[in-house]
Amino acid sequence: MAPVNEQPRETATDLAHPEWVRRLNLFGDAVGDPNRLISLDADELLAVAQQSTGLTDSSSDDDWETGYRQLVEHLDARAGLTVLGRLSARAEIIRNLQTRLRLADYWRAHPDVFDEEIVEPVFIVGPPRTGTSILLELLARDPGLRPVVAHEAHFPLGPLPGVDRTASEVSEPEQEFWADIHPDFQAMHELRADLPCECVHFVQPEFRSWHWSMMFDLNDVPGRTTPEANQAIYRFHRQFLQTLQHRDGHPSRFLLKTPAHLGFLPELFETYPDALVIFTHRDPLKFIGSSANLTGVLHWMRSDDVDLSIRGPIMAAVYEILLGGAMQQRIAGAVPAEQITDVHFRTLMADPVATIEEAYAALGVPFHESMRSSIPAYLESKPKGKFGIHRYDPARLGLDESSLRAQFSDYIEHYGVELEHT
Repeated sequence: MAPVNEQPRETATDLAHPEWVRRLNLFGDAVGDPNRLISLDADELLAVAQQSTGLTDSSSDDDWETGYRQLVEHLDARAGLTVLGRLSARAEIIRNLQTRLRLADYWRAHPDVFDEEIVEPVFIVGPPRTGTSILLELLARDPGLRPVVAHEAHFPLGPLPGVDRTASEVSEPEQEFWADIHPDFQAMHELRADLPCECVHFVQPEFRSWHWSMMFDLNDVPGRTTPEANQAIYRFHRQFLQTLQHRDGHPSRFLLKTPAHLGFLPELFETYPDALVIFTHRDPLKFIGSSANLTGVLHWMRSDDVDLSIRGPIMAAVYEILLGGAMQQRIAGAVPAEQITDVHFRTLMADPVATIEEAYAALGVPFHESMRSSIPAYLESKPKGKFGIHRYDPARLGLDESSLRAQFSDYIEHYGVELEHT
């Protein structure tokens, strides 16, 4: 683990909430505790979802409910959520309960959903801030790939019956509202209801999934990282894609992405034996601090009890393990190395068309000629820094940058990662 600079402890109180957020959260102090305003009770939340959908049977798999109840209990009693944090959590939980109920109902009505074959899905896998998001958006220009769009992730069966709005409109609060809570968020990671999105967004109804750990500190919640939980996440992942394909009415080659897959490559290939993986790489000096700051802000948007000074070392330790594990799995043949190709951030940014064409050739994916023009056109509409620059102080995140590269020397050497000096 990288040494930690001796710095004063920085909590979320050192960051500035927008005035409307500060005032809203003060309502919690005014009545003594935010939980007196916003309830997070597992039975009541489930009852709301059942009443609002008219459905009661959420799944034949009882394990999901154990994970659900553990999550809600933790958020209610131990996560230190603000008024806004509890409101956001309540809205997310109810929506995901509704989605789970509606999906289970759809599956009962259409048992042939599970006959759908998901053929050669393309996964983008790599640490955050290594070009995974822009690569996802560029590959979504490919007419032969089918991304999952953000509003589909939240509402795979469309809005609730009786809601006179589109899926994109009702999905907007959980996408663009984040930038209202933290105005600099768009510079960190653009969210929009009509953009292709990460797998973390559509596996939310499996309450042990990665989304919840990204939003909240769940380290002391039991049962979240067991083999059974991992299997449940990937089972739901596949069922979700089967549902979209069933509703599309024709087979698709799905385009998927999340850094979370990096820690579960054997589970990914067990679920999708013919999956094709594009593994992104970048100088750890550039992605560790940026990722640590991003996750710290995500937690701080929901709780003022966030210690930013430990974020850097934790992020470095996590990705040292994940990248080392993935490297050894490929060397040992624990995952099919021939179905994985590597893309470097600097190469992608310098010549995206050639880099993508080369990755396609390595995986045997046809390169559609229209991408020679659609990729540059898309990049022109989305210049670097469009929403500002994501700035952070590595020292305040507990990082000693002088030793960070040494910590990842094996990773850098093995993949020939180009160091960035600006």
